[in-house]
Amino acid sequence: MLIITNNPRVKEVYSSKTQLYEKEEYVDILIRVRDLVHAGYIILTHPLYGSVKPYETPFRTVVLQEGSKLDMNSLALIEEAIATATKFKRDANSKQWTSSVIEDFQVIDLDLIGTAIERI
Repeated sequence: MLIITNNPRVKEVYSSKTQLYEKEEYVDILIRVRDLVHAGYIILTHPLYGSVKPYETPFRTVVLQEGSKLDMNSLALIEEAIATATKFKRDANSKQWTSSVIEDFQVIDLDLIGTAIERI
């Protein structure tokens, strides 16, 4: 299992399995996942999981597993997620969140991915 995230709280909890890209934006994380899918990884968690829309939160975490060839289902899923997130970014206002709101978003992302990991 490999976890790609920009959430430092996810890295704290799942340190040995996580690649943290703390300074990257939501769409950047999805693009990193797409690159891994092209390298043979399979997506295990939906890139747009939860009821929080892209750019209503700055954090995104995706879980993958190593595969042996290009998984077309994962590729279609991540390409659609990138298109959706890009559209939301274009339509969203630039938000400035307080540190307490950022911490809340980190906790929500960690909770959502933790629940998904328990089911894998």
